Amino acid sequence: MKKLIILGLIVLSGCTTLSNDYSFVTEGSETSELLVYRESAFQAGAASLYVGEGDQYFMKLRNDQYSVVEIDSGNHVLQAKADASPASILEVDLVPGKTTCIASKPNREMLGAAIIPIIANMVPTFLLEKTECPTPEILAEMNNVSGS
Repeated sequence: MKKLIILGLIVLSGCTTLSNDYSFVTEGSETSELLVYRESAFQAGAASLYVGEGDQYFMKLRNDQYSVVEIDSGNHVLQAKADASPASILEVDLVPGKTTCIASKPNREMLGAAIIPIIANMVPTFLLEKTECPTPEILAEMNNVSGS
């Protein structure tokens, strides 16, 4: 019975897919560069990180990966999630002509929730944090998945 309940929760929570029709740049708008990176971590290491806005996910990252996109400047509410997990959000103001860097981190609260599957489906797996951009040396050790 427990197995059926867990399987039902997984099926109901659905899978996340990348949106092929997400529009990053509006004609005539000033643009910014958005760099999102995910350093290697054991926690949630097997899960893919999806980053998006408004329930449209445009970026998928695994451990030690980053992606850079050109996007409209201004206020954005970014979302981060893994398959079958709720999204966490980060509001960020992108300055025209500048690069804004976002780090993704596994949510530490998820460690305890992983033991109880029902709670695990209510706790975001990943969190986003605006941060200083990584050095070129750090980025060189990561895989650039821009454009995928």
